[in-house]
Amino acid sequence: MKLTLEWMSQLRDAAGTAQQVLECPDTCHLTEALELALAELPTIHSDPLRSMVMPNGHRHSAILVAVDGVQIACDADPILTNGATILLSSPIAGG
Repeated sequence: MKLTLEWMSQLRDAAGTAQQVLECPDTCHLTEALELALAELPTIHSDPLRSMVMPNGHRHSAILVAVDGVQIACDADPILTNGATILLSSPIAGG
């Protein structure tokens, strides 16, 4: 199945791209999709991005994730559906 992953804010800069289209197995969990996305990026991008998004193999709790416009809890690992769009954003501080 195909998924679209959209990197936002500083994650986009780290990934070196705003969007990735992924080919995933039919029963793909969010964590699997993130691992596939990181594996497709050049090491110069994937290594720093992995430390921001998936340190120790688990999604960082500060990363905001939405699937098809619905925010996903930091401890959730839903099964994705064909054509889903995953949006990842880092928190933005300001004043």
